[in-house]
Amino acid sequence: MTATSSQSIPPWTPPTPSKKEDFDWAPLHTLDLSQIQGDEFDQIPNEVVEQVGNAFSQDGFIYAVNHGLPYEEVLRQFAIGQYAFDNVTDDEKKRCLADMLNAGSFVGYKPMGHWQIDGVKDRIEQLNFGSQTFTPEKRARFPVQMQPLIDEIHEFAKFNHDVILRKVLNVLSLVLKLPVDTLWNLSKEPEKRGLDLLRYALYRPAPKEEDDKVSGVRLQGHTDFNSVSILWSQPITSLEVLMPDNKWRMVRHRPNALVLNLGDAMHFLSGGYLKPTIHRVVAPPEDQAHFNRLGLFYFALFNDDVPLTPLVESPLVRDAYKGRNFFAEREKLGLAPPTAGEWERLRVRAYGQGNSKKGSDGHDHENIGGVDVTLYNDTNPKSVPRASTNEPRTNHRHTPVRPTRPIAAAN
Repeated sequence: MTATSSQSIPPWTPPTPSKKEDFDWAPLHTLDLSQIQGDEFDQIPNEVVEQVGNAFSQDGFIYAVNHGLPYEEVLRQFAIGQYAFDNVTDDEKKRCLADMLNAGSFVGYKPMGHWQIDGVKDRIEQLNFGSQTFTPEKRARFPVQMQPLIDEIHEFAKFNHDVILRKVLNVLSLVLKLPVDTLWNLSKEPEKRGLDLLRYALYRPAPKEEDDKVSGVRLQGHTDFNSVSILWSQPITSLEVLMPDNKWRMVRHRPNALVLNLGDAMHFLSGGYLKPTIHRVVAPPEDQAHFNRLGLFYFALFNDDVPLTPLVESPLVRDAYKGRNFFAEREKLGLAPPTAGEWERLRVRAYGQGNSKKGSDGHDHENIGGVDVTLYNDTNPKSVPRASTNEPRTNHRHTPVRPTRPIAAAN
């Protein structure tokens, strides 16, 4: 990153970590990104490929360290996020609203209350910058208070895409036994063909009576619908991941580390070999309950026009997809598999609008574009349904036997 701004904004002070000691922490693997070398990031040790393959078939989440960005620059990005919610006027937020229901786009400002869980409206604000919205003519759609910072925001987005994402995609291509640049070639040129999102998010504290109605769940158990999600670690203890033993475990904060997970699109292209993992956001412990939870994310998607059909040139993908059909219901309707862009727009329009129905398994289900989408309400292993393909997963080298699930809800 090289672009910096002369705009002076209040610094972000990380919240005090919880003093609670009895968390059930998720034992996640750690990827050292500095081990991925070369001008094209194509020099990758075999042990890294093995490690990432195991992580994304067992836990679905992995820490990443040594990404190359100094911690003070990361803190500056959190400060920009804080500024976006504290210093942008209400009028500007309204002017810059994201058109989620019509265009199916998160780009812009998402206010609190757009989503709901069992009638309880969310307390999450977001400001999303799309990879195609940094051109001079499109920058005006963002708040005037943010305009002096957009060059800096753009550089941070490019670092996430061109360095972190490219390294991860190259490793995943090798996990699938494909040429190292396969997945990157489906994701490059984000400013022309991509739909990546750089997201600043603010989770505001909820009144106790609202938390009680939803058992403290702030964002239901879900999978992301993109390819790779990059979460910049922060101290509020509230992110849980559903582990292979079907128990929810907390993700521990690690300063200047990343938490990576895969989404639906990667699951589709890998024929189910790589899985999206169910995760959720819950109320933090009592000693952090008064803090705002500030989030910094980069959601990478394959390019808009990439069909989400399995890459069967990979023997692993071909084997994983035998007997399965992610889009059987679409085919019955005479529809082709969705592209990455179509899937994104379908999901954004539908998410959190109360159109799901409780299934016999206790979870909420909604048919979106011919695919069974699930929001998870409990942790009972017996209630975790099998994949919408109704096919058991093959036990591959990197893939332990584990119940597969219908695609679950969005970012």
